[in-house]
Amino acid sequence: MGIRIALGMAAILLLAGCATSRSEVDVINTQPSSAQVGAVSNGKKVIIRSIDERDFQIKPRSADIPSLKNDEITDTSITERAIARKRGAFGKAYGDVLLPSGRTVSGVVNEAIASAYRQAGYEVVVDPGASDATQVKVHIVEFWAWFSPGFFSVAVNNKAHLKIETEGAADLEVVTRKRESMQAVTDSDWQEITEAGLREITQDVLKQL
Repeated sequence: MGIRIALGMAAILLLAGCATSRSEVDVINTQPSSAQVGAVSNGKKVIIRSIDERDFQIKPRSADIPSLKNDEITDTSITERAIARKRGAFGKAYGDVLLPSGRTVSGVVNEAIASAYRQAGYEVVVDPGASDATQVKVHIVEFWAWFSPGFFSVAVNNKAHLKIETEGAADLEVVTRKRESMQAVTDSDWQEITEAGLREITQDVLKQL
């Protein structure tokens, strides 16, 4: 009975999530602006720069370690957009999930961090030459979504680990986890878990500012 259930789940996942192929999904910035939350300006300006330092591996020991279907782990045009890896009911790795062309993990994480700073009253500027703005460097150590198999339900997960360096201030460390259970995984689930992970980043940073 258990084997039949698992095989059935594998078929559902294959049909619902196109598990063997590469998918592209975008994420939407659903964070409130400083005006929407009524943030009072603190008179400080910051320039935020996020750097993707994730470690991609071929055939990693666990699903939460970034990997790619075609082992393109040295191709930054692919890795900088990769957010997840699909798996079958028995945990076998299949296709991967990328942001669309022109969107990157460093970009969406930067947006999440910027939202936290705005809500805390900072002005986020984009001019790298702004002499009156404090430099904020975000090291993206981990940001990944993965699939957890199960007999009666499955789950998608997202984790992040960021190290934030700010001129003249103590470093911040951000570690977040999100998990959502469901019956079958579709591309929209990868979008939703990634957006949920980004919201967690914003909230964690906001608490530390």
